Amino acid sequence: MLMLQETSKMGKKLIFYIDSMQLGGAERVMSNLCNYFASKNDEVLLINDSRPLDGAKEYELDNRIKRLFLDTDGIRVIRNLKRILALRRIMKNENADIVISFLGPPNIRMLISSIGLNTKRLVSVRNDPRKEYGQGLRRIFANIIFLSTDGCVFQTQMAADYFWKPIQNKSVILYNMVKKDFFEGTCMGTEKSILMVGRLQEQKNPELLIKAFARIHNKLPGYVVEYYGEGELESNLKKIALQLGVSEKIKFKGKTQEVKEKLERARLYVMTSDYEGMPNSLMEAMAVGIPAISTDCPCGGPRMLITNETEGRLIPVNDDKKLAATIMEILENEDMWHSISAHEKKRAQAFLPEKVMDEWEKYINDVISSNHHR
Repeated sequence: MLMLQETSKMGKKLIFYIDSMQLGGAERVMSNLCNYFASKNDEVLLINDSRPLDGAKEYELDNRIKRLFLDTDGIRVIRNLKRILALRRIMKNENADIVISFLGPPNIRMLISSIGLNTKRLVSVRNDPRKEYGQGLRRIFANIIFLSTDGCVFQTQMAADYFWKPIQNKSVILYNMVKKDFFEGTCMGTEKSILMVGRLQEQKNPELLIKAFARIHNKLPGYVVEYYGEGELESNLKKIALQLGVSEKIKFKGKTQEVKEKLERARLYVMTSDYEGMPNSLMEAMAVGIPAISTDCPCGGPRMLITNETEGRLIPVNDDKKLAATIMEILENEDMWHSISAHEKKRAQAFLPEKVMDEWEKYINDVISSNHHR
């Protein structure tokens, strides 16, 4: 891993590339980075694959940020080829100091499109690389492509271990930042609710919480489970809740802009994912201080955040029996509840925005000034 330098270079020109800016964890981090560098009077260009659909919600961007869309069409292979060529034209014309991409397909497209260009290249792996890039020949291909990058940001050591040593040697592990207002909040636990925040999709395994709650709901009078998020699994989750006799106690609240306020009032936060990178919602919960339970899922993000049992609880992936027992353990022990809350807030100091953004800037400056040649 590279060491972060203390030097700073002003007046940088940075290109950021991701498929879209619709609401999601990677998109949130990229919007934070774009806004941060724009606020420092650096020149920032954000590139997305296509324009947002009418009514689609996106993260707010500083009005000083220039934004371009590749706007390609055709079948998948043709569309990707057009994106690579369009991205290459933009990179040649802009002559930026560095281009930074997020997520699997954008990372691959960016690295291919910039072959032979002088612009420094930095990729960020935001999820389990085994899911994003695959195994076998696909893993070898991803590693060969990644050899050409000048820098790489991982979220966990487990994600870094997927890649060959020469790639790891020019990489760094960085946390996501959590907005300041989450640290200013304090969980009071005034409502008998168990919260889950995130998209209702297979990766998040949201039915695990319903199954666990069905085991113990008779021991928790007045408690409800609240899901904040949308997704294709919602109708099926409602059927499961009905079959298990807890449909009246499972609430689907949709998306909310008041995540902090919901976390402050609830008694428990649960994350049930089968795999994750560095989960933003878990970090936000810890910053507020709501006792949290998470699956100990690959590629190791929750394990990096909850380092011991004073800071929350880790359970095996897809184990509803263990989840049910852990929920009861925390909710039945008021001293434990307050102790976890206090230790979580202390642990979350590592996610403070000024700390994380400073580390990102130092690493970007280091990559720009590095002598790595492709």
